[in-house]
Amino acid sequence: MSDAAIGGSHVRIDSIAKVTGRTRYVEDLPVSGLLHAYVLRSPHHHARLLRLDPLGAAERPGVVRIITALDIPGLNGLDGYSRDEPVLAAVGDTLRQKGAPIALVVAGSRRQAQAAAAAIQVEFEILPHTFDLDEALAGEAAKIYPGGNVLGRHAVKHGDLEAALASSDLVLETAYRTSFQEHATLERNTQLGYLDEQGRVTVVGGTHEPHWQQGYIAQTLGLEPDRVRVIMPPTGGSFGDRQDPWPLVAVGLMAHLVRRPVRLAYSRKETFDATPKRHPYDVRLTIGATAGGRLTGIRVRIGANTGGYDSAGFWIPNYAVTAVGGPYRWLAVDAYAQSVYTNAAKCGQFRGFGSPQSAFASECALDELCQRLDLDPIDFRLDNRLHQDSISFLGYPVAETLGYLEVLEALRPRHRELSREAEAFNAGVPATRRMGVGLAGMWYRFGKSGSLRVETHAELALDGHLVVYCSAPDYGQGIGTVMAQLAAEALGVPREAVELVNADTATTPDSGIQGASRATYFIGSSVAQAAGNLKREILAVAAGLLEVPAGELVLERDRVVSGADPAQAVPLAVLAGRFDQLGRPRRVQGVFDLSPQFPDGTRPEYLPCFVTGAQLAQVIVDLDTGQVRVVRIVATHDVGRAINPPNAIGQIQGAIVMGVGAALSEEYLPGRSSGLTDYILPMVGEVPEIEVKLIEVPSRYGPFGAKGLGEAAILPTAPAIINALSRAIGVRVRAIPATPPRVLQAIQGRAGTP
Repeated sequence: MSDAAIGGSHVRIDSIAKVTGRTRYVEDLPVSGLLHAYVLRSPHHHARLLRLDPLGAAERPGVVRIITALDIPGLNGLDGYSRDEPVLAAVGDTLRQKGAPIALVVAGSRRQAQAAAAAIQVEFEILPHTFDLDEALAGEAAKIYPGGNVLGRHAVKHGDLEAALASSDLVLETAYRTSFQEHATLERNTQLGYLDEQGRVTVVGGTHEPHWQQGYIAQTLGLEPDRVRVIMPPTGGSFGDRQDPWPLVAVGLMAHLVRRPVRLAYSRKETFDATPKRHPYDVRLTIGATAGGRLTGIRVRIGANTGGYDSAGFWIPNYAVTAVGGPYRWLAVDAYAQSVYTNAAKCGQFRGFGSPQSAFASECALDELCQRLDLDPIDFRLDNRLHQDSISFLGYPVAETLGYLEVLEALRPRHRELSREAEAFNAGVPATRRMGVGLAGMWYRFGKSGSLRVETHAELALDGHLVVYCSAPDYGQGIGTVMAQLAAEALGVPREAVELVNADTATTPDSGIQGASRATYFIGSSVAQAAGNLKREILAVAAGLLEVPAGELVLERDRVVSGADPAQAVPLAVLAGRFDQLGRPRRVQGVFDLSPQFPDGTRPEYLPCFVTGAQLAQVIVDLDTGQVRVVRIVATHDVGRAINPPNAIGQIQGAIVMGVGAALSEEYLPGRSSGLTDYILPMVGEVPEIEVKLIEVPSRYGPFGAKGLGEAAILPTAPAIINALSRAIGVRVRAIPATPPRVLQAIQGRAGTP
């Protein structure tokens, strides 16, 4: 295996264009005859649409068309992603959150479209609303949906919990709460729609799965999917935000009806009102342990606020339950979670999808347990860690290698050093400032459910260059670079010799959704297989042409050469012509399929593939103001094998900064938060020193031993910070973000249980 393509230090394939400003995002694309769109949205948190009259507004200057639910030629809904969420509300419908879309206005300029939207005559019946999960569950609560306010449920139960708790020397009962969060991507939500040269409705916009969006657009327009094209452009961040189909469906609808190019660009306020948020959780835990620190049983009850629409919230309870057990052994488990409708902004995919909130609660609870039992937090986790053949929290063994032992041991030296620093700091400074050190671990299930079969293609182009086709959308995380590296490694050529064609439904196969940190593991495995298959085909044809055994040939950047006699060589362009002469396809398939690893009846609903990691946080707390400064984060994460180490480290660093925001400042308040002036993101001065160590415990099935990473890295950050904070002040903080007022309340003894 060559070391040229993977490992080491590799510049990303898109970095030069981005830092020099040559990259064109959707708003940068020059389009002739471009029209602009604006969305008329509900100003109310809960209301019934009684009247909608666009006729007068349609006569305003510059207006090309106003589109309502009556104009939708196909299905007016997003079922499969979001139950009971219409593309546009019709008269008589209930609007269940502020920002719910009512009409689309297309005009010559955004200002004209916005003015026309304001002129549309609309009447509402305002209904009672709530943002509170407990209020939505109360017996007298108004039904936000006819079937009630509980959307989804999931439970895991095994073992004799009562006996396990009875045998425990300590039973801890505690509770934690998390907040709504906004993705706050650097690029605002923008999509472009037009008819391409073949008359296809084409949508250019950020997405996690172009083929998935192609299907939603086609069903809304009443077209066959091949009459719709979706292209993933360079995109300035996602973190799950780009998974919502609605913006792409809306732009496709407008382009289809007006037959001209249309661009929809959200203002930041629209983003805050209308795009999905992270689900806030209420988590109540009962955990038993022996005096020596062995875990016995756990009872968990989780309520997830899903906001006004489903937006994949139906699946959140499964993820919530899965993450809360961690990579630990339990004698008995009774865990239940439910997602609940309120009239807050809809919640949806957000880095880690339902897992960081649970990991925060459980890892903080385990730290409470360590403090009560006076145990070292690393030793405690090692003593209780899940072994490879153990039955997991979920009731069955895991399918991938677990590197949690290596992750924790790698942190041990720094834990000792930082703990000594904290002792010295607290002994030598005024009593108004305290330093604390906290630890948190995690496991994260990657790969999602559904089909385990992923397809990609590799091709020898007619001019002799090598091309890989896949659908692994890159919204800034660098996955395009990783795919090129994996292909080059399998081919045995430099990365620069491989062209990547990515995420365009007209040219690439459907490689499945890009989410749950599955791209490197699933799509990357398929890319490596496609590239390997192409290499075998190329060497076989070259062997016939050169009359040299294939095993003696070497594939280089632009030719195949005999290893024994470099004079015997053939250019790839010549070989491409030879393929055509022989009638052999120059484009081959690569398939990664995990289903054989799960004989009939043994596969769980979701793949039991997990990655593990842990982080240390060092914080300083001002006891007079409640201000918390994160001084340092030390992170160790099992990546299986680092395909691109600088990119992997960057993913972890970015996740940590997001975790700092979640722990200390980021809180979307329904009805109040309207933009980045009142939603407090970490600034550059608040970014801590970050130390990252990549742990490489090779996977069983991933490409060259790689595992998933991107989403997992955020899980330990918030609990590590809150554990450090709680140890520093001597009082447990139970809700995030731990803003200065909340920290002061805890110090003053008014924190209470959520």
